[in-house]
Amino acid sequence: MRKVLYVGWIGFNNLGDELMWKVFEQLAHELLDPQKVQIVPSLPGVDLQDLSPYDTVVIGGGSLLVPGYVDVAYRAVQQKKRLLIWGSGYDTQEPARLDAAGRFVHAQMGESARMREMLREIGQHASFLGVRGPLTYQYLQASGVGGHLHISGDPGMLLLPPSPPSSGQDRPVIGINWGTSYNRIYGKNETVVEDALAYAGRKLIEEGYDLYLYTMWGPDGNANKRLYQKIARPEQTTFDLVVHDHTEMMRRIQTWEATINFKLHANVLSAACGIPFVCLAYRFKCVDFTHSLDVAELAVTTDEQDLAQRILSRAKYAISYKDTIRSSIASKQQQMIDNLRAPFVNDWL
Repeated sequence: MRKVLYVGWIGFNNLGDELMWKVFEQLAHELLDPQKVQIVPSLPGVDLQDLSPYDTVVIGGGSLLVPGYVDVAYRAVQQKKRLLIWGSGYDTQEPARLDAAGRFVHAQMGESARMREMLREIGQHASFLGVRGPLTYQYLQASGVGGHLHISGDPGMLLLPPSPPSSGQDRPVIGINWGTSYNRIYGKNETVVEDALAYAGRKLIEEGYDLYLYTMWGPDGNANKRLYQKIARPEQTTFDLVVHDHTEMMRRIQTWEATINFKLHANVLSAACGIPFVCLAYRFKCVDFTHSLDVAELAVTTDEQDLAQRILSRAKYAISYKDTIRSSIASKQQQMIDNLRAPFVNDWL
């Protein structure tokens, strides 16, 4: 029996990373013979220093091609394990300077020569090197990574929404996801973003929308409480601190007009539901995701000038052009589904 180690930040009640694992687990259950392949998730207690029990190592969706995960992948290379990068992406707080065509002006992000060398060896060895979006792809190309490198898309896009309930709402609803990354964001000031989001929320209420504040990770609770208090429109604002599983969360999202999201995988869930979203792009990975769906215009970086007005204008744009946005997302989603199923279908694990 082949033993496959799935590496991701799981077991910490973060909905985004947990759903990445669930998608992988579901595909394994659907497409692999359990008599031939055993999948082991990297839950707390699994020793990532010792890869000797495993035949295959998978760096899963939600993980990042940064120190830590790259170290695990490199150990797999050294120990001649089968290696797959399954929808991972690069991330940094360094601004991504892009030209009008969405390509890097400069794709070096201050990484060490050692990191670039490790990435090149990973690229040469990996049997599948699928990354979240075109910016990660360009970054790795600029670092000299070749091999089986291609854009697979974010694994969250494999999620298909359940049948939605009737909304039961008199007014259309805008979902808002807020939280914290402990100021490790573009602009390094979450208070500024929170205030801008509160302003945009109040304006949307004035224009006839109700708000639904939702949470992707337990520690985001305090940030959401502050935002709820700053919006100060309790009759038009639902305040939900429960970290629902992805099925329940998608059931709710489907009934909304649009979403405005901080955490990356809140945007992913909205996209997978076909609901237009405004991505509060707080780091590189968020910009990468919107580019992967050809909806870069839906990203508002958290260091932009006139942030409140930018959030508001992008929300109105998302609602006005929702059919066009939905069509673009659906086209890209089907490509991503085919790409991300390939390792299972082709027996690369």
